[in-house]
Amino acid sequence: MSVETGRLGQRPAPLIFDLDHTLWDFSANSKKSLIEGFEYFRLDLLGIESSEKWVNAFEVANDRCWELYRSGDIDKSTLRTERFRLTLESLGCNDTELAVSLGVHYVEVSPLQTTLIEGSEALLSELATRGHRMWVLTNGFEEVQRIKLARCGLSQFFEAMYTSEQLGAKKPHAQAFFGAAQLAGLEADEGIVMIGDSYGSDIIGAQNVGWRGVHYNPQGEVHEDAWRTVRHLRDILDLELNH
Repeated sequence: MSVETGRLGQRPAPLIFDLDHTLWDFSANSKKSLIEGFEYFRLDLLGIESSEKWVNAFEVANDRCWELYRSGDIDKSTLRTERFRLTLESLGCNDTELAVSLGVHYVEVSPLQTTLIEGSEALLSELATRGHRMWVLTNGFEEVQRIKLARCGLSQFFEAMYTSEQLGAKKPHAQAFFGAAQLAGLEADEGIVMIGDSYGSDIIGAQNVGWRGVHYNPQGEVHEDAWRTVRHLRDILDLELNH
């Protein structure tokens, strides 16, 4: 059996990965960056009791702002400051100027972090050995995501990265998937597989355009209409990924 043809004469399917929370450990890297900001700006002097409380409050505000961004209710610039303004506000501090400074610091520091989801590099290495062509499709911001991919050492496995800013559409909108496939030179009948942590953005969006969706879902509800669900990245190697 050759690497190129796979079993039964089938070819390895093209694979398109999400980045944050799927390969790049957003939670761990964000936490490191937030703690750096907490210490740099001496937020303890504002009455914020601990960096843990700061991180927890940010995660709530960040999720809220990203929902608004994905729905088109706020733009990138607003998101970057608003999530910190809301975090400060929830902790009893109203300081827009500080929120702006925290936003700038976070965007400068977070892409430099390099913690990966366990098994990321081993998975991509084995998939490459099996002959899969691979790309990244992310809703993250253009300049930030490219730094992340370069710094964390995974760029060697991918032919290209496509961002929502570059494509002019965010997942789960069909144009994000169609645009990525077009730029990658892929046809609809090539059995494209999307791998990501977001059931709504990655899996439903991909399956709505005829791709197969592999939901990386370490914990929580299993969605039966996802093509496949895995709890660990290594489990992807057990799936039928040929076409």
